[in-house]
Amino acid sequence: MKKLQLTVLACAATLLGGCASLQEASSSLSCMLSRATNSADPGCGPGGGPATAVSGSQNERFARLQAALDQETQQAQNMQAQAVQAMQKLPAKQRAVAGPVQTRTVSIADGQSGQAHQMRSFSALTVEMPLAAKGRKEYTQAMTVLKELANELADNRGSSSIVVDQSDEDVRAGRVNTATGTTQSKGGKPVTVIKKIDTGLPAGVERYTIEAGEIRGKL
Repeated sequence: MKKLQLTVLACAATLLGGCASLQEASSSLSCMLSRATNSADPGCGPGGGPATAVSGSQNERFARLQAALDQETQQAQNMQAQAVQAMQKLPAKQRAVAGPVQTRTVSIADGQSGQAHQMRSFSALTVEMPLAAKGRKEYTQAMTVLKELANELADNRGSSSIVVDQSDEDVRAGRVNTATGTTQSKGGKPVTVIKKIDTGLPAGVERYTIEAGEIRGKL
């Protein structure tokens, strides 16, 4: 997933003050997200964007942040669809199944006025992966997409998690890997892998939930 793929969106109406360059606009919105998660990049200025980014009123700045958050949600949905599509040519019982995409409302305070704004943000999505497909190139391709999503979310939010629900029967039979741990994204942010037993999950399936780190802080 390209870093939110915000270049076109960033130069749309939400950047009311103009756009010096596509790269600059994308960098500005990425900085806004990192600032809102208290994981701002050293290159981000005190206003939520690089020193060259266009400033705006409070409403404009929050409109740009909401646009970035909406685009993040859309990109996560696109990645989920790519993972499922990668396995569509396999037999029916070996195909991935998309689960719900969850969003949440978060409160972000304006750093200047202290006024809080309620923002829609991506929370998590799930994909069910059949064990029968393990070892197939299609399965590996789907897993690569899901891991890429987790890594991009970690870079955007400061952290992310991959929660893997496994059936009790598969765990007892040793058919699944129950190891947990934490890796780092390209940006050095933690991606935590959590394995859990779900007694309601049928044998032969693992449910992968990709969770974004929480948004905290001020804009």
